[in-house]
Amino acid sequence: MHQLARNLHLQQDGPALYELRDLSYTYPNGQTALERIDLDIASGDRIAIIGQNGAGKSTLLKHLNGLLSVQQGSLAYKGQALLEEHLRRARLEIGLLFQDPDDQLFCNTLQEDVLFGPLNQGLDITAATAATNTALAAVGLAGAARRAPHKLSYGQRKRAGLAGLLAMSPDVLLLDEPTANLDPHQEEVLLQLLKDFTGTLICITHNLLFAYEICERAVVLDRGHIHHDYTFKELVSHKASLREHGLDFTFRFAESPMPEDLHADDQTQSPVRETHTDGHLAPENSPLIQLQDYGFTYPDGTEALIGLDLDISRGETLAIVGENGAGKTTLVSCLMGLRCGSGEYRLDGKQVTDTNRRDNCQQIGMVFQDSSDQLFCPSCYEEVAFGPRQLGLPNETIKKRVAEALGQTGLSGFDERVPLHLSGGERKRLALAAVLAMQPQILILDEPTAGLDPAGEELLLDILKGLDVTLILISHDLFFVRRLTHRTLVLHEGHPVQNYSTKDFFTDTNLTSLNQLDFTYRNRCGLEIMRLQHEHEHSHQHHHSHEHPHRHGDLVHNHLHEHEHEHAHTFSHTHRTEPDKPSQLPANSAQEPTHGHLPRADQPHDHEHPNHEEEPHKHEH
Repeated sequence: MHQLARNLHLQQDGPALYELRDLSYTYPNGQTALERIDLDIASGDRIAIIGQNGAGKSTLLKHLNGLLSVQQGSLAYKGQALLEEHLRRARLEIGLLFQDPDDQLFCNTLQEDVLFGPLNQGLDITAATAATNTALAAVGLAGAARRAPHKLSYGQRKRAGLAGLLAMSPDVLLLDEPTANLDPHQEEVLLQLLKDFTGTLICITHNLLFAYEICERAVVLDRGHIHHDYTFKELVSHKASLREHGLDFTFRFAESPMPEDLHADDQTQSPVRETHTDGHLAPENSPLIQLQDYGFTYPDGTEALIGLDLDISRGETLAIVGENGAGKTTLVSCLMGLRCGSGEYRLDGKQVTDTNRRDNCQQIGMVFQDSSDQLFCPSCYEEVAFGPRQLGLPNETIKKRVAEALGQTGLSGFDERVPLHLSGGERKRLALAAVLAMQPQILILDEPTAGLDPAGEELLLDILKGLDVTLILISHDLFFVRRLTHRTLVLHEGHPVQNYSTKDFFTDTNLTSLNQLDFTYRNRCGLEIMRLQHEHEHSHQHHHSHEHPHRHGDLVHNHLHEHEHEHAHTFSHTHRTEPDKPSQLPANSAQEPTHGHLPRADQPHDHEHPNHEEEPHKHEH
């Protein structure tokens, strides 16, 4: 059966790779996800499909590879509708990376998962194995080929799913939140892989800094409609549009400098706000959690935690960071009592053992990285009330706790809403509300920003800053680490590498190669985008004279005309690095305006520039 070295791809019939006309889609529950979508996609396009949670992005993506059938309107791929034999063949050259990698990994070993695609394309076993080995090496998982996918970390599973697509050499790559839960190093590895991809790339992401590097076009969805379709640079240059659609990420740079700008001897700006100013309780001396020589080994022999010593005080805010597979999720599952390791674990002074771990750990609440994993009730009220009911609380107390928790998380009035019909950001906050209703002493957050749009991130940050609990944050989002925690534990391959203040963590230059915590490309993109946003568009009067030729028979003569007109133009001005010092340029130089301030991406601002109309500048008429 498998005789080919590489499958034959469909021939394109027509100028566009995809043609969508009047495409609409409504889910069985009556929710309209897409409405009258008109969109052309050419071969080689690199498109970011962006919008707030619930805008219809994933629904659109699932139409592009035929996972969802057209209900109304039309969709053509290479000139034909995605039906029958054309659909079957198209799926062999259109790769879709799901937001949750568990939706596409189902074999006993990682190698079998990646082999599945090439073999179904018709490749012989030799060619399919070669393609598999190349793809696994490209995503950094060559050494994990024989491991079971479910025993890999979330980030590793995400890369495994991508390997399965790359092994098929697809014409089209469809990516749904590809960077969610990846450590900074693997995010940049993925970035380089996608930069080298020569086919058509269509990416759903809230990570605009990532998309800025790989996408040239931006399609903005808003409640199922295409609201904008223009170049990516045009999108990120217009801060008002980003804010309108909940995509403005500049709050991440508005109050704190970028990590690359930090210096150990700089006492004027700190990468972390003091714990008590964020509303958290000042930590007490007696540890709430104590681990001594703690370890955990999985049944297959994988050592996930090795020799960990850790004290966490009441009211403390701790970040746990490290590369994918470092042991972060294993550690918190042990703290929760879901797993029991070796060594000593004391919670509030009591020894936690295999027999009492479930009872002793009821004072710990956790929000999973995929909040859908912990939502199962028919309404938001029932979801938040479930925990207090298990504690045996009276109904009046339960009602009060539910109202308080929904209010804390910005979900007042959501009592009768169906949890699985909420947007990703709303589900995340509902999961948090369900945990807060239990009034735990300790709150654990596992990748809380995964899959959230920037507006959702900003709202979640404000909520978390106001909580008076002992907070343990697992995250690759170093902005949240900086804003929410005062101490950071760094794990690497199950070993504790560093345990120090978050400020010291951000000034530690030795962690990049060991722990893959390099975030400089994000800062580079952020700086460039904010420079684009700081171009100022304005209008003013222009007075000029010009000649018009006139013909009277064989006689041609000129008349001089004077007139005024007004038009808008963009003024890209420079900012002096030392605005208090006099300029070295001549006063009438067009190279430097008469106002100035430091050119820092961490200090975005909107302001008037007085006397700008008198400043020298050049533009075309």
